[in-house]
Formats: sequence, structure tokens, C-alpha cells
Amino acid sequence: PAQPFLVELNEREQRTLVRRLVVKLVEAALSVAPRVRVAAVGGNHGEVRRGGKAITDASDNSDVEVIEQVAEIIAASEVAPRVSFIIPRDELALTLDVHGTIVGITHGHLAKRGSGAANKVQTWWQGQALGMRPVADATVLLTGHYHHLSVTEHGPRTHFQAPALCGPSAWYTDLTGVGASPSGALSVVIDENGWDHLRVLPCRS
Repeated sequence: PAQPFLVELNEREQRTLVRRLVVKLVEAALSVAPRVRVAAVGGNHGEVRRGGKAITDASDNSDVEVIEQVAEIIAASEVAPRVSFIIPRDELALTLDVHGTIVGITHGHLAKRGSGAANKVQTWWQGQALGMRPVADATVLLTGHYHHLSVTEHGPRTHFQAPALCGPSAWYTDLTGVGASPSGALSVVIDENGWDHLRVLPCRS
């Protein structure tokens, strides 16, 4: 409830900041990799809301909108042949093949049933399998939403929940009572042998 009071930038300024940061991230990745793929899904904070309720469909999401803008910026640049984008229309979960490993991405806000964040995501993932949805084929699932790092193994499958970039997360502290969760960007290497080199890269002010 206090978030609008605590946020320093208005919505236009937030989108501008995100767009510039993603462009810089792509440029940094290109300095160490021959090709870069950028995939995005919408989350709950990108929904168009009125009175706290989403008022349009799932495709109308500012999280995805800023990535579309970055794609247009990159398409007009000299590095365009080296960068590809996976941008959904209204899908809230995507899969991509990374060295033979099927990786699923979703924000995590759809996982609501169960006790605790990891169990909620597991229940959601199991439902995707029952419905024969594409993300059911994933052996690695990446989510966010719950503001803390969590790595959970389900037999041959692994769920990585990313911590919040902003931090410490007052929401997580208030919700759990266990104190601040370290913030940062989740990084994991996936190759033909699976995943390795899990790190949370700290944010620099």
C-alpha cells in the first residue's frame, strides 16, 4: 500500500530508466558473447490497472512494452544481426532451448495456491504439466515475484526464484518477519551439462 509513496520516479521515468538499463545490459552482454537472446514476460507490476484491478488483457503490459521498445532500438543499430528477442503477445510463460535444456520463464505472480513461495510455484508448474502447456517441458524454471532467492529441485527439474533487484525488500521482511533478503541480479550458466555457476550479482549504487 505504501509503494506509490516510496517510489522515487513517476511511471514515465521508470519506463525510461528500464529501457536504458536493458539497452546497456544488451551492450554489456555483446562485449563477451557473439550473440544475445532477450526474452521477456509480463508481471503483475506491468499490468494496466484501475483501482487495483487489471482492466485490459494480459498482452497490455508495460514490462513487455519496454522490451519491445528496446528491440526497436537495437533493430536500428549496427549490432542488430547479433541480437534476437523473444517477446510474447499475451503469454505469461515462455520456454526457450538453451544448449539442449528447455528453460521456462514466468514472473511468478500466477502461482497462488499452496503454502510458501516454492510450493506455490511447484503447484503451478504441475498444473502446466496436466494442461500440457509448453512450460511443462522445461527442466529449468526461472521466476521472480517473491523478492528472495530460492533454489528448489524437483527430481530432474530445478526452479530458480530470483531475488528482488531493489533492496532490502521491505515487503519480504514484513511478510516473513525473517529480515532483509539480499538483493541483486540472479545469474546462472546453462550449457550442455546442465546448470552451474549460480550467483547473485549485487546491485551497485
